[in-house]
Amino acid sequence: MKATLNLTCDFEEIPQTVGDFLDVLRGRQWQSARDLLDDAAKHCHFEKSFDALKKIDEIRLLLARIDGTLMDYSSILAGFVKTEADLKAGIDPAPALEPEEMGEVEEVNENDIEDQIEND
Repeated sequence: MKATLNLTCDFEEIPQTVGDFLDVLRGRQWQSARDLLDDAAKHCHFEKSFDALKKIDEIRLLLARIDGTLMDYSSILAGFVKTEADLKAGIDPAPALEPEEMGEVEEVNENDIEDQIEND
């Protein structure tokens, strides 16, 4: 099951925070992938092809999860780099509206739109 996390940190701390996340990824998931790879190789050397095949599949699934995590981190850093460049260029990045600040969306009936078009 996936979950979305919200984290607050100072803008200047974003690269360090992502670096910390990468350290955790390396320590947990990357080491797990290496262990699975070692297991798969051992199974192949001992002619346990079916066991090796299962380990390879586990590696592929783990690498897919790692890729998704890296995409998240990449997105965070890309936003940081863009905002940093905007600030240096004198562009004030507009703050994102919080959901409660957005207000309610008014429902529009298709007939109302057609009537509006005909009256214009």
